[in-house]
Amino acid sequence: MARNFLTGPNYRDVDGTLSKAFGIPKLPVLGENAKFEIRVDAFNLLNNLNFSAGSITTSISNDGVTSNPNFGQATAALGSRTIDLQARFSF
Repeated sequence: MARNFLTGPNYRDVDGTLSKAFGIPKLPVLGENAKFEIRVDAFNLLNNLNFSAGSITTSISNDGVTSNPNFGQATAALGSRTIDLQARFSF
């Protein structure tokens, strides 16, 4: 099987990022450019069901007959919505 040969039916993926940085007043200990940043990353934002292409059964025996009842059907799905929350303090 070739790499990335199949992305599955109706594969859709929407990712998004929100970020906000807050400047901190100048203090002798922190320096002039100190800031606090909050960031949110969302993967598969719309929570679409995307089937895993690696789970599609495509093997056929030499006589052209398969005994697998799930032949040609996806039996697994990719991950659901994932959200990461990050905070950073820079000085």
